[in-house]
Amino acid sequence: MFLKQLIKLSLRAQITWLAASLIIMTTLLLTINYWLTTASYVEQQLQQQMYFAQNVLKQNLKQQEQVLITSANVLTADFGFKQAVATQDTKTLQSALLNHGQRIKADLMVLIDLNGEFIASNNNSYSLAQLRKHLNALPLKAVNAQMLAINDSIYQIILAPVKAPRTIAYAIIGFRIDQNTLSQLRELLSLDITFLANKHIIQSSLTKDVLANENVFGANLTGISLLLSSASFFHQPIEITTANNISAVLSASLDPLHRDINRLIIATVLAILFILFIAISLSRILSKRITQPLDKLMNITKNISDGNFLVPQLNNRFPKELEKLYGGFSLMSSAIKQREEKITYQAERDLLTGLYNRYKIINDIDALLKLNLQIVLINLNVKGFKALNDTIGITNGDVILKEIALRLGNFHKQSQTPKHCLLSRPNADEFIVAITISDEQQIKGLISQLRNELERPFYLDGIDLSLQIYYGIANSLEHGNDGEKLIRRASMAAANAVKSNNTLQFYQNGDDEAYLYKLNLIEELKLALEQDTGNLFLTYQPKLNLKTKQVDKAEALIRWVDKNNEFVNPEMFIALAEQSGLIVTLTQWVIRQAAQQIHNWNQQGLYFNVSVNLSAQDIQHEQFVHFLLETTTYYCVEPSNIILELTERDIAENEALVIAKLTHLKSLGFEISVDDYGIGQSSLAKLKNLPVDELKIDKCFILKLNESSQDQDIVESTITLGHKLGLRVVAEGVENQPSLDLLTQFNCDYIQGYYLAKPQKAEQLSEWYAHYVKNH
Repeated sequence: MFLKQLIKLSLRAQITWLAASLIIMTTLLLTINYWLTTASYVEQQLQQQMYFAQNVLKQNLKQQEQVLITSANVLTADFGFKQAVATQDTKTLQSALLNHGQRIKADLMVLIDLNGEFIASNNNSYSLAQLRKHLNALPLKAVNAQMLAINDSIYQIILAPVKAPRTIAYAIIGFRIDQNTLSQLRELLSLDITFLANKHIIQSSLTKDVLANENVFGANLTGISLLLSSASFFHQPIEITTANNISAVLSASLDPLHRDINRLIIATVLAILFILFIAISLSRILSKRITQPLDKLMNITKNISDGNFLVPQLNNRFPKELEKLYGGFSLMSSAIKQREEKITYQAERDLLTGLYNRYKIINDIDALLKLNLQIVLINLNVKGFKALNDTIGITNGDVILKEIALRLGNFHKQSQTPKHCLLSRPNADEFIVAITISDEQQIKGLISQLRNELERPFYLDGIDLSLQIYYGIANSLEHGNDGEKLIRRASMAAANAVKSNNTLQFYQNGDDEAYLYKLNLIEELKLALEQDTGNLFLTYQPKLNLKTKQVDKAEALIRWVDKNNEFVNPEMFIALAEQSGLIVTLTQWVIRQAAQQIHNWNQQGLYFNVSVNLSAQDIQHEQFVHFLLETTTYYCVEPSNIILELTERDIAENEALVIAKLTHLKSLGFEISVDDYGIGQSSLAKLKNLPVDELKIDKCFILKLNESSQDQDIVESTITLGHKLGLRVVAEGVENQPSLDLLTQFNCDYIQGYYLAKPQKAEQLSEWYAHYVKNH
């Protein structure tokens, strides 16, 4: 999280943070390393000090023990003392013990018998009851030195036998370890000492306050804990004697160490602050040296992005690398400027003629309209240019296009031409001229000038070529104040001029609305196919077998109710689907719906073969055969249940490919029908080479069959020749009984039309079929 926030800071702040962080980390690591080394050294020194102190203490006690042994030997060897012991002369014994004790400065002089019973002592304050519990633990044997705790005092004693010549008593001589002794030992050892009996403190050179706060029994501090602990002393226990559970604790004060550590911490913090101050100051200076030119480069980059390619000269000295980068920016700015000019030119111009493209002229027209200028747009369409291009070649075609652009330029240079004249080539054979006007009266004069310039013959390799050019005109006074709308309306006017073969055509109100309505229909149809909300649905028109009088076929016809709940003419939206590339999707939707309905009917015990209308785009689609097989397999429908209907026009488009596809489909079991026969480009002679099963006579010959003898002759001959070619013949558009009778007479195979039944939804067809079967 911290790194993410750091990255968001400025480069100068990041450099400062980096320098400060590295210094702090380095200082801390060095300090920690120093602390660890110091802690190890201090621990080692303390252990060494404790070791020497322990040896000195034991040596001191040993010397005291030797003094006691010598004193005991002198006392027990005295003849008078022995005689007093033998005679049980208590006064003499007490006097001897007192004198001898004063002479050797002993604190304890006691005489006991062989049973450990008290005889005499140098201090009457000691009663037998007080001493017995302490002396009972002493083994009565040869000279024996011991440490005893008596009445909250520690004594170093010696027990010596009194022999005359056999042992008749024991003399006990002891030195009391008092505060004086502890002070002497403290000075000798340079350490405080505490004596314990059975882990209870008896005497200590430490003050009561220290003993209250210190745990002399606690675990010794080691390593870094020596430096970090708040304890005032380092304690080291030593065993004095195990017989009577007398031990001692040596204590070394840690206050000097803590003072040194505190001084080290203060010195470290001051060093860190000083180094940080130096580092931050230097890093700020360095970052400023880096960021200043970078700021300039950023401003240059912003200027370049805004279209200002001027790079100012450097006034300050920068690091060499940044000076090179600055120079690189200058070169880059110049290169970008050149490329942008080239890209802008290519983005706004037609590369062949140099005229504006559609995007550029729309923007320029909008700019003029915002200035409240009025404009006339003239769309020029060269008739049959594609065919001309195929005839004379693309290179020569380009020469003609360049010549047209040159003539438009000459028209623009004419003195009569207004100041604002925009020339564009938005498409291959289409040009646009946009001219500012003050009123409609100028339009005719401008068009006349333009035609005089363009309709002169074109010379190509010594050949005169006369091009027929159609003019579509729209103006902002009557037809809108939007550039794209004016261009679209001028293009529509030119398209109408081509259709009507009228050289000059002004835009007619309503044409654009119809065009936009068709565009909206295409978008709505696309949405209806994607969402399948039920606005698109199929109706089925039954076919009657005139020979069996059975209804065993039906034609699937698509219907559409738009979002305004209005019925859309199928011929219109199917034509729009073909123009917009939606026809394949639409046909696949129809086939899926029809296959599903055939499956449903089969489960109800109804068996109808269903005809589906195809377009040339459907049959030429590379995945069409795969889609058909996949759909019939998914809905468990036999290929023979689906009849594929194509018009003569669809068959004629890319005829070789269509015939190959139809042959393949027929081999898979699908039936093929030629729809609307008689109004297209085919003939019966051509049909003999097509893999078709059925021929549908167009309804224009059937609607008034009973009234037209010519239609009767055409229909009868078509049926006869169709049968000779092995085709099934269907008449569509049967509207009355007389026509039905004639078709029966002509041996027509199937009929369909309103006289039999109108197209209806699947549920209604099932009801109609039940009623038909019941009444026939």
